[in-house]
Amino acid sequence: MKNIFHILSIVVCGLALCCLTGCKQDLTFDHEQMQFEPIPNAILIELVAPVGTAVDDEIYIFGAFNGLTESTAVGEIAWQMEKAANSDKKWGIYLFPADFVEGKTLADGFSFVSKKAGGERDIRGQVVTHTLDAATGNGYNIWGDRWAAYFNTDNKIQHNGPVVYVQDESGFGKLTLYLHGEVNDLNGSWPGMSITGFETVNGLELAYFDLGEGNEGLSENLIFSDNGSNQLPDYGPVTLGSDPLYLHITAEGKVEVLNIDGVVGHDGAVVYVLDGMDWGMNTTLYMWGDVNNLNGDWPGMSVTGTEVFGDYTYMYFDLGAANEGLTEHLILSNGGASQRPDYDDYVIGEDIYLYMGPDGAPVVITDPEHPGDVVWFDPKAAPKEEALIDLYFYNATDTLGVMPDVEGNDSITPLYLYTWGSAEAFGAWPGTSSAATDSLEILGLPLLHTQITGFVGDTYHLIINNNRGTQLDDYTIEAVEPQNEYYLKLTDDGITPLTVAAQARKK
Repeated sequence: MKNIFHILSIVVCGLALCCLTGCKQDLTFDHEQMQFEPIPNAILIELVAPVGTAVDDEIYIFGAFNGLTESTAVGEIAWQMEKAANSDKKWGIYLFPADFVEGKTLADGFSFVSKKAGGERDIRGQVVTHTLDAATGNGYNIWGDRWAAYFNTDNKIQHNGPVVYVQDESGFGKLTLYLHGEVNDLNGSWPGMSITGFETVNGLELAYFDLGEGNEGLSENLIFSDNGSNQLPDYGPVTLGSDPLYLHITAEGKVEVLNIDGVVGHDGAVVYVLDGMDWGMNTTLYMWGDVNNLNGDWPGMSVTGTEVFGDYTYMYFDLGAANEGLTEHLILSNGGASQRPDYDDYVIGEDIYLYMGPDGAPVVITDPEHPGDVVWFDPKAAPKEEALIDLYFYNATDTLGVMPDVEGNDSITPLYLYTWGSAEAFGAWPGTSSAATDSLEILGLPLLHTQITGFVGDTYHLIINNNRGTQLDDYTIEAVEPQNEYYLKLTDDGITPLTVAAQARKK
């Protein structure tokens, strides 16, 4: 057995070299990137640990080069590998040729053994032997196969309480999970708990978090992060139960249910949404009713995932099993910027399929594979054609207020522009009082000008108001072609078309 001081001196040398060479402190690693810095007089071996390796396991290297076997290597601290700080799948060790059995090298064969799961095996269950023509000053990645425990059906991974499985494609170097809800800081303060281990489920290698016995039934929100430096949106709340939760996290920052066996698993009732607004994954769902702000303050919860029915792809929101029986109003929005009218009095229990279109509240779809009877246009059709609407206003109001000019003339209560329909083009109610972008004169009439950008087929209902107080009746504006013009006269009685010549003269 080697002297422990000798091993510590290796670590100190490595740290000193780091100081001299300027080791990077904020790299994001994955299992194919080296986790340790090579040093001149040692061979760096990094093991991509086999599936099922627990993060608190002890792993040892052995072979002809050090005279150890699978049965004698465990406990030999000089040959114990160190888990990488920034990866839960990498273990490393510095090997010094001066410590090798005389005349032996790594080319004579070596392998690895886990204290918890036994020696390394191939797909047939045979002992694995690696060979390597290695040189000092270099680092080498070795991909582990599987541990002996893989072949022992009586030695399957035993989990501690509820389990969250994760297919991790986030690109994070060190994935952590923080939980808050009924119990904040459950299993650790921010950034939360580290990965418990890895397991292959239906052919997928998944990280997993054991959440602990005694936590069943708690309603918690999950936040995945890169050890606190970068984080994904809250997922949840979810009820921690005996059934595992399978999730997929992506490089785009999404957290969605993982289809582990061909059937998407859901947490409680589901609101499915067929997107006729082209909002995509920016869509959010807000709920109020028996419980206001259910599953999140405005604009509510993010899309849980997507699911295909026939030829149509639906976004869906898992509402949580603990919320069954509540009566809620549903508001779909584009992250809060634009919103559709409420879908009222949904009793959480049965799944519901909704078409979210530009006109009116979402409409129930009775056959998700054949939604054509309720849609105003085919979501699979060609992309929409962009449209521009030029609005020209002649202000003849007396008591309601004034339409501010481009210099911000609002000496009395200004008029606000607001639209609903295809979008809230001037922001949420009551809109904006500074919508004018320039002024012009036509036939002696001073006009203020602004624009709406959207798509051909869009419909906007324009409401002129004085900041929530008095408002004029809605005036409908349609984008019937790529270029559209509306000349409007504003009076205290309403909005009417203004007949003017087509020629305009800029001031």
